[in-house]
Amino acid sequence: MDFKYDVINYEKTIPAKITRRFFNSDTRKTELQWHREPELVYVIEGDSECLCNGESQFIRQGDFVLFNSEDVHLVRASEGNTCNLLCVNFSFEYIRQFCKSIESVFFDLNGHEKVRDEVALCLRKIAETDAVNDDYSALMQIVYINRIYYLLLRHCLSFRRSPGTVALPKKDFSYAKTAIAYINENYRREIPLDEISAVVNLSPSYFSKYFKSVTRVSFSEYLANLRLENAIRDMLANNVTVSQAAMENGFANVKSFITQCKKVHNCTPAQYKKRLLNR
Repeated sequence: MDFKYDVINYEKTIPAKITRRFFNSDTRKTELQWHREPELVYVIEGDSECLCNGESQFIRQGDFVLFNSEDVHLVRASEGNTCNLLCVNFSFEYIRQFCKSIESVFFDLNGHEKVRDEVALCLRKIAETDAVNDDYSALMQIVYINRIYYLLLRHCLSFRRSPGTVALPKKDFSYAKTAIAYINENYRREIPLDEISAVVNLSPSYFSKYFKSVTRVSFSEYLANLRLENAIRDMLANNVTVSQAAMENGFANVKSFITQCKKVHNCTPAQYKKRLLNR
């Protein structure tokens, strides 16, 4: 479960990064991320949920969510469901040709329902074109990506510090970014609440409330989920034993590893590994 600043790599021929992702309840994501580039996530099939800057919402088939630059977010299948997603990461370098101040703006779709419908249509067309994958599909993708850029720049552009524009989210996520980056580096050992709260220079009680408001889980639960995902990953990728996976990923003992796995996946680590391998 990496909470990290993602670096997006682009193909020279396409003015955006286009990826397809599939999630179900067995591969339920819990990691938060942020990156420099805005991102559109379109639900091709199924239902998904997203967490953005501490606020959660469900995204239905045919709908999408927009994450602005450095929004703290995740998207995953809703509980008991599957989802097939199309992700489009913007290219600042490309957009800068038309908007020199691109790194000082954000896009706000509130009150722009017609624009939202047009963007959703473009995303559906990109998904359909991506599925064909012929020698010339990239040409159509470029058309639809440029259409999306035009719609957002023309109708939904706001400056972050300009008076009279839509306010940015009130929550300060700098503490969360610092805290979770620290957790990600040190989850293999014990991290007391006093230690992590000192890292961000907050009192333990305030940090606990703040952290839960951002991630929707307590600090201890977030840490346990991080250890669980990495332990399961080690069992799958490196074929390590349950005991070894527990010890190398910060669990106090094997029992706590098994307890956390049952809590999240309703089965033991060995059973969960078998389930994933037999998909």
